[in-house]
Amino acid sequence: MPSDADESPSTTLLRSGTAARLAGVSPATLRIWEHRYGVVAPPRSPAGQRTYSMGDVQRLRLIKRLTLEGHAIGTLARLDVDELARLSAGHAAPTGEQRVLVVGRAAARRLEDHLRPAPAFVYDELEQLERALAQAGSADVLVIQVPTLHAQLAARVLAVRAELPVPAVILVYGFGTEAAADALRAAGVTVLREPVTGKALARLVVAARPAPAVRAMMPTAKSTPRRYSDAELSSLRETPSRIACECPRHLAEIVTLLSSFEVYSGECVARNDADAALHRHLHDVTAAARTMFEQALERVVLDEGLAL
Repeated sequence: MPSDADESPSTTLLRSGTAARLAGVSPATLRIWEHRYGVVAPPRSPAGQRTYSMGDVQRLRLIKRLTLEGHAIGTLARLDVDELARLSAGHAAPTGEQRVLVVGRAAARRLEDHLRPAPAFVYDELEQLERALAQAGSADVLVIQVPTLHAQLAARVLAVRAELPVPAVILVYGFGTEAAADALRAAGVTVLREPVTGKALARLVVAARPAPAVRAMMPTAKSTPRRYSDAELSSLRETPSRIACECPRHLAEIVTLLSSFEVYSGECVARNDADAALHRHLHDVTAAARTMFEQALERVVLDEGLAL
């Protein structure tokens, strides 16, 4: 795996669960990427636990985004962070550019030579942004630079994130309590302690760019009520075909599985609103896929003259 240790944005070490959460991947995915592809090579603590830097998190975010764009994980694993960032930036359409807000003139100056497009707004301090939330509008990334970090400031950062709203927040601080930093990390905020270079900060901003909407990558077919009953699908799976392949049987099996998962995803218990939204999405995507495969099966049935 290429090394990015020469310009690590922070020496903070994170446990695997925290690193996975900040990178937006599951702990199981992180383990597979490590052991099978060598995406990151975290050192172990004296207690034997794997420990990750914010540089590792940044790398994992970029790789996750690029896998969603269709790149093979085996290819991405061989690239360093700069190569990953260039590859990711090359996929950003002009209409999908990041909208970045920055609190702290020093942070804005650091980003000047490394980030395109430039931040939409730059605020001198957090209080200025708090007073102008309505004018600021929503953003993709909020970068906050503060000299000190404490519990009250952490609460204000989370309140601003919710009000804007903004999915990704990067906070750079000079001095502060580890409890406040850990609380922000647990809430999904990327927290770095000075010094942080402009190049490293820009990398994190690029890595935080929202991935393309999954729905935009899906077929546009709309779902319809089921075309075939379970009995008809069972009959098709067992009907001999006149063509030299088993397409009718395979299509019937796929439609059966999709129909079952469509029901399952609609009945799955949701733990919270985000979970419910995810299962609605799974249900809609599965229904659309089932409709498409039913259309393919219907053509095979007609061309083959199969009796139901």
